[in-house]
Amino acid sequence: MSESERVAEIIETIRKIRESNVSLTAYFSENTVPFSRAQYYRYCKILQKSGEEGLYDKREEGNYIKLTDQIKNYVLALVTEDRALSSSQLQSKIFNQFGVYLSLSCLNAYRASLSLTKISVNKGEEITVEKSNGGEILTSLAYFTGILDTYTTTLIEVINEIKNSPLFEKNKDIGEDHPEARLNGQFTKEYNQIPSVRENRFKSIDDKIQWKNYSAMNIFSYSAQTISRYNLALLSLPLVTSNGKISRVNRVKGNDLSFLCGYNYKDASLSRYIAEIKHLKASDLLILAVAKFWIDFWRNESNQEAIFVCYYIDGNTKPLWSSNRCYKGRVTMLGRVMNCLENVFIHDSHGHPLYFQTFQGHADLGKHALTMVTKLNEILESSSNHARVKRILVMDGGANGVKTLRAFDESDEYFITILDDNQIAERKFKHIREEQRYDHGKADLVDCQIELLDSTDKGYVYECRAIIVKWDNGKQSVLVTDIPYDLLNASEVTKKYFDRWPFQEKQFRDAKSGVNIQRIVGYGKKIERYTQMEAKHSEICKTITQLKIKLQTPLQELETIDLQLHDLYLKEKILREQSIICQGNRILNENDLIELETIEKQINKWQRQKKSIEKTNKDDFIKLRRSLKEEARIRNKDTVYKIDTELDQIMTCFKLSFINLCSLFLTKCMDHEKFELQTLFESIFLLEGVAHITDTKKTIQLTINTKEPKMMGRLKNALSILNSLNIYDSDNRLLSFQISN
Repeated sequence: MSESERVAEIIETIRKIRESNVSLTAYFSENTVPFSRAQYYRYCKILQKSGEEGLYDKREEGNYIKLTDQIKNYVLALVTEDRALSSSQLQSKIFNQFGVYLSLSCLNAYRASLSLTKISVNKGEEITVEKSNGGEILTSLAYFTGILDTYTTTLIEVINEIKNSPLFEKNKDIGEDHPEARLNGQFTKEYNQIPSVRENRFKSIDDKIQWKNYSAMNIFSYSAQTISRYNLALLSLPLVTSNGKISRVNRVKGNDLSFLCGYNYKDASLSRYIAEIKHLKASDLLILAVAKFWIDFWRNESNQEAIFVCYYIDGNTKPLWSSNRCYKGRVTMLGRVMNCLENVFIHDSHGHPLYFQTFQGHADLGKHALTMVTKLNEILESSSNHARVKRILVMDGGANGVKTLRAFDESDEYFITILDDNQIAERKFKHIREEQRYDHGKADLVDCQIELLDSTDKGYVYECRAIIVKWDNGKQSVLVTDIPYDLLNASEVTKKYFDRWPFQEKQFRDAKSGVNIQRIVGYGKKIERYTQMEAKHSEICKTITQLKIKLQTPLQELETIDLQLHDLYLKEKILREQSIICQGNRILNENDLIELETIEKQINKWQRQKKSIEKTNKDDFIKLRRSLKEEARIRNKDTVYKIDTELDQIMTCFKLSFINLCSLFLTKCMDHEKFELQTLFESIFLLEGVAHITDTKKTIQLTINTKEPKMMGRLKNALSILNSLNIYDSDNRLLSFQISN
């Protein structure tokens, strides 16, 4: 498609959208549009500002540069006048003046090129002493990596996009709901008990944003530095709460936020901030931005080029305690099927979590794995060695369905997974090679081909490579893969699969409990039709109707017998109530006892007759009883609540970075030591200390724990490495760590 054709298609599509009588969200969901909603707003803004000419691709004329000549002149004037101006202060001034967010590294590099780096004015520096602890090790690594800039830049881009959207202007005039029930703008008990408020509180975010006055949200007035400080507070939540919940910040440990992020936030402030991010619907962009950051970071950190790169795919199920009917799945840690959410994570070959998505109920790993890797590939496209690297998806038994394996036929990725026992039969193996010894363990390996039947496509036979692992302890496993034999032999394929346990499974199990990934932090819900259950209920009702027509005569006979039995049951009940049970025997006068026995004989006679009638159509009656029981079970279950995963994804995004920062500390500063996250918390991050602060430097002095001399020795070496990185905080102060008695 030529450039002029592309522009013509954009203009024609925008015209159709504007002339349609449906909302923008509905139009995009019902029609195939060649661009996203975000691009639609950008195109409309460009057309309004520059006309049709602005839509043409002008990248050949040069790259987009944030640090323009106008900003350079502004910076030059400021720093020439005041050499003591810090880069963080300069960053805020530029954002307030031009609405452009520049990273500190960019500003520092430009100032260095002008020989105008910050010079501290010597006024006899005052030293301030404040409380501190080992948690500042982690926040210093957040400054070192630059992950905070990624969060801040992404959120500012979303904020600017919403500011330019029609919805922002449209909802400006929406005032407070029920102002008479509020007290100085704050929610009251009376306000919370209003039926409409109670009904709307847990509604889906998609329903709420249509009536949201964005201009009243605080985040639209925050500076880049304030947003970055809030983000650091959310990143530090595992350090100041025992369960990762914002509601625990008001407790004693939450006061540590004052030195971890620079401000002692209350839970109400953080709750409001995270709620406003939720209304921005920024979770998907945050996940992609953070994934790209950590992929690039770990690739640059390792400086290793490999022909094969493994990605481990794993799920994490969270129980959802709600009385409403939601999508369900098996929660392994509770051993029951219940309402739940499930995160599906993609880890790199060293076990670092890179990318994730949250699904309602059971997440079919096979169904979603390839889609997630496709999105991950879009992030990896910029890699210089993209064409030479072959990616291998290592999945557990949850993704061994034939339908899943067939999806890889049209993909550039390879897979390795393990079969269940019920999928294995001796007659399915063919082209069996000679048995060989496993190079990395105690087992014999047999390379062969296997035939598997697709249960969703009757008659379809899927053939792929299989490796039979015969362990010396008598157990047996069967791995399947589509990696050709000439690329990886049986030992290499087996090692790449079973490396999941030390490299990913064990690490992630420890990490997710340490940062409470298995907990749901909050959600909204929206009722929708459960079409599958609706169709099932309709089919059962149809079956019941057909059986009743077929059994019309015997059912009428049974109904007549039931009427006879009804009268007999009443007489029997009266006589039973007149009797007395003593030591297991019934005491009743002789005439009544004879009458009771007669009635019981008549009841037994009619019941035998009922069984005789049912016996003539035994199978149909069994089927009818089962259908009636199933219909009663699923009745009124044709609706289900759809859970909004926006808030859960935002918080999980911060927890994912926390895990990566802990991995960086162990890798870079502690010489690849292996510690559980709980050990890091208890032995290092909770160490008490004090901070000596000047205008140019912050020295954190930690108090040694004499009960753990070996750990303290390792920590001392780690802090020496950390100090050699020359890390600066958001106030452009050099961070230095010491440990002593």
